[in-house]
Amino acid sequence: MHISAKRSLLFLLVLGFFLIGCREKPNLPPSSTESPIPSATMTTTPTWTPTIEETPTPERPSETLTLTSTNSAPIEGCLEPSDDYERVEINGHQLNQRTLEMLQYAAWLYSGQIDITGEAITQGSYTNAVEASFGTHAGGGAVDLSVMESGTFNILYDEIEPLIQALRLAGFAAWYRDFDELYPGSPVHIHAIAIGDRDLSMPAREQLTGPLGYFWGYNGLPTDNEEPTRDPHGGPIICQWMIDRGYPNKTATPAPTGETP
Repeated sequence: MHISAKRSLLFLLVLGFFLIGCREKPNLPPSSTESPIPSATMTTTPTWTPTIEETPTPERPSETLTLTSTNSAPIEGCLEPSDDYERVEINGHQLNQRTLEMLQYAAWLYSGQIDITGEAITQGSYTNAVEASFGTHAGGGAVDLSVMESGTFNILYDEIEPLIQALRLAGFAAWYRDFDELYPGSPVHIHAIAIGDRDLSMPAREQLTGPLGYFWGYNGLPTDNEEPTRDPHGGPIICQWMIDRGYPNKTATPAPTGETP
């Protein structure tokens, strides 16, 4: 064979081997035998928030006062009591349901720390247990209330006037009785008479409409000289329902001797 032909054949053989070695290698399998982890779909447990239905604050009654002894402008808050005279007992003291409901309404108006529907009750109705009460507790509608801090002898002076006004708005004739005011050693308390109670004793009725009474602007207590003592709490609150039941429809106050009203 000619030498140039041999060189050409050798060249072609070398080229062929070179091309075979340069072929692309196939893809190898993954070195790990673990299967790919699928992406998880997160499911969140819903948080349950209870729906809190707030008890609406009761609207104060729309009935207005007709007059007071110191201010003739209408005042919201009067609420005519029920006629429920069923007897109830609190702290060993008897009341009727009407008086208790009035105390409950006064407590709502007052919103203070003296528990006038519970432990603050120191004398109830239908009793002659306390002679110095002049018989005002012998029938229905009468109640005495402590004004001392629970479990102590501390007098809650700042609570007295707001509580008196709440009691009066709820339909009580109510006064603060100081130390020794009724007799030597008599305790401090609030004395209240439920206006319009059908079971009122005669002395209790006198504390409302008698010449020394609530509706005349006095404190309801007899005096040695028979001169009445002016109401220290500003005079009566008169609601329309009181007038409808026959109570005085004005608050003219007879002046004690030598005093200008």
